[in-house]
Amino acid sequence: MASPRVFTHSPALPTVYRVFPFVASARPDQPGGALYIPPQGAGRLDNPEIYSVLCVSDAEAGAIAEAFGRFPEWTPAILAGSPGLPGSVRAIARYHLAGNVRVCDLNHPARLLNLDLRPSEVVSRDYTCTRRWARRIYDQHVFAGVRWWSYYDPQWASIGLWDIRQLKIEQVRPLSLNDPALIEASRTIVRRVAGAGRV
Repeated sequence: MASPRVFTHSPALPTVYRVFPFVASARPDQPGGALYIPPQGAGRLDNPEIYSVLCVSDAEAGAIAEAFGRFPEWTPAILAGSPGLPGSVRAIARYHLAGNVRVCDLNHPARLLNLDLRPSEVVSRDYTCTRRWARRIYDQHVFAGVRWWSYYDPQWASIGLWDIRQLKIEQVRPLSLNDPALIEASRTIVRRVAGAGRV
């Protein structure tokens, strides 16, 4: 069997991104903070009785696509914060992920072979299946999370981290409909931005 490959962030790619409801006065680990992990149980990697997952992307546009891709038109309403967080707005956070953090790369054939996984199982919408392989990877106690290709475009990587101790906030900025990364995401996944004409 091929020896397993470990995906480790190289010095050229230590940065990841996430869109979340932001409250400027919140501490990072509080609701509205950039490191807050909301209650879980409905996501692809969720096994909340064992661990919590913070989902990020390797690209700003990828994080925006993951957050808003389900909406066919992007209007000011999508930038509103969470109803449960008065005064919140949608913002994008930029984080530094330490270069020695091990993330299981599910875009590598040797890794899939080692885990007895098919690509279709990685991106399956059957979350019972995806939570099962996520639990298997977590139980190895080797990786801080997993990396796979974005549902919206394979040029972007989605990363789920259950160990965020080496994740440091670098910047948080509220989003607007004319944000360059939002425009890039809308053009890539073909979403209309209100007031921006055709994408």
